[in-house]
Amino acid sequence: MRRLSLGIASLLISVCTVSAEPSEIIKWKDVNGWTVASDVTMEGSCFIISEYEGGVTLRLGFHPKGSEFPFYMMFGNDDWKSIEIGKDYDLSFQFDRSEPWTASARVAGDESGKFLFINLAEPDFLSGFVRKRGLKITFEDRVVANLSLRDSGRAAEEMLNCQKAVDKLIAEEDEKRDPFGGKAEETDPFTATGGRGSSKDPFSL
Repeated sequence: MRRLSLGIASLLISVCTVSAEPSEIIKWKDVNGWTVASDVTMEGSCFIISEYEGGVTLRLGFHPKGSEFPFYMMFGNDDWKSIEIGKDYDLSFQFDRSEPWTASARVAGDESGKFLFINLAEPDFLSGFVRKRGLKITFEDRVVANLSLRDSGRAAEEMLNCQKAVDKLIAEEDEKRDPFGGKAEETDPFTATGGRGSSKDPFSL
């Protein structure tokens, strides 16, 4: 793994909106080649990202709460100029010598940089990602990427810590905006209650 550079790596950092600015990505910490960060454009959802020798960049992260899928993964390489935006590619994924599984990945991005995106719901994938040593991705028997997962477990753990911190911050901000927790009508003596006022309260309707 190496430090993130320009090109597809930069695109995958701010991938969720075309207008995403660097300030919308909040770095949590670095973990031996992995960067852990929070994406403001995705309601603060945290992710990990790393760039490998050969130019492949991989990002794994949480979807916002309430999404159909809990996780997503995206990866790309500046050299993959033949992939077509909007097209689905059937890929095979294999952790170490485990049984491979297939999934369809869609190409997103623009002509300045394209990447493959896949939604994840299988708990076995995350388990393999944090416990295995490598991930091989193939397309029509051609190896797309052969990636080391060194310290992916530590990185994923920090991604979870990042998400817990973000969720706590969001909850605190919500509490500041609504200190009554939705019970303002019950605690406000100037608010009508069911249309029936009190004879002792001149402000009650």
